[in-house]
Amino acid sequence: MRKSLVVLNVVAAAGAMVSGAVAVVDPSVILPAGAEVSGGLSLYAQTYAARALPLGAALLWAMTAKGRPALVPLLVASGVVQVADVAIGLTQGVPGMAVGGTIAAAVHLSTAWALTRRARTAPATA
Repeated sequence: MRKSLVVLNVVAAAGAMVSGAVAVVDPSVILPAGAEVSGGLSLYAQTYAARALPLGAALLWAMTAKGRPALVPLLVASGVVQVADVAIGLTQGVPGMAVGGTIAAAVHLSTAWALTRRARTAPATA
């Protein structure tokens, strides 16, 4: 896999992890501008972190592990999660979530597609 794809995916996964950790410390950072903090916000931030941290860690491991076991399924899962974040960001008026999720989804899903395509076209070895 090209080093640039590894770097892009590591940055996207680390970005989701940092966002989750920051949201737990200060849940107001995930709100649209001018919105008030509600009681459910802290719960949402914790559930976001509960998803982002282990999924990001698994993807980081898979990106750097020898042989990259389970990389394509983790890239697809990460990409789908980011697509859901885009939908949430758009419907809730959080542009940073929509933009960041779009970039991360594109990186993860296009890398999974490229790896799958390359595996299908690779010559068989005996």
